[in-house]
Amino acid sequence: MLSRTVATRHKPKALAPVAPKSSVFDAPKLSPEDRAVLAEAVSRADAAHSAIDSQWVELGRWLFAHVFGEDTASAIDHREDHPIWNALYALADSPKVRVRHDELDRAVLTAAYDKRLNSDGWRALDFGRKWRLLRLADDKLLRKAATHVLSANLDTRQTEAYVRNLLAEQSEAPAVRASVTALLGQLDRMTERVSAKAYARQLESAAKKLDDEQREALVAALDSAREALGALQARIEKK
Repeated sequence: MLSRTVATRHKPKALAPVAPKSSVFDAPKLSPEDRAVLAEAVSRADAAHSAIDSQWVELGRWLFAHVFGEDTASAIDHREDHPIWNALYALADSPKVRVRHDELDRAVLTAAYDKRLNSDGWRALDFGRKWRLLRLADDKLLRKAATHVLSANLDTRQTEAYVRNLLAEQSEAPAVRASVTALLGQLDRMTERVSAKAYARQLESAAKKLDDEQREALVAALDSAREALGALQARIEKK
């Protein structure tokens, strides 16, 4: 889940401008015909990306309106208290709902912050840069960051770097919020998969092709997973 609380004691630093990379259109090996095809490919790729972002925005606005009644506190701070959201979250990342949990969070949070922040700078950003700012999880910091990202015309990678810098300046690490519903869904799917005889046979066959170092790494990863789950179970069972 996305974090919700971040200290705001330090003023964000502006990132130094990043020099633009040379354009592939300048590559001498491309013929005029090749460049025309490349230009069309770039145009179509951009259109596809915009369409996908538009669909995420539409989904987020629908969820915010119909599930949370456009209540920003409910959507941002208390999503796990809503039965419809919990039901949807339990189905996420499955054949029935092929959307990951973090993608659902991003969609509804960007819509909720559109209303809560009431910021022209925030609303002017595209979906991709908005959800990358969500880790800041503080209204004032989000407004400042949105204004900076917009005025500096940062792309998505630069926005991610900017967010990392802001978080590094904070005296407190961002809070991590766990979802029991999401964990149950992940455990159920993992258990169902590894318990299937066909999957076990395929994995056993694949493991026989590993060299000693790879096999040791796999066994170590399984041991770590078992120990982590055992420790978690012990903490949950403790009264």
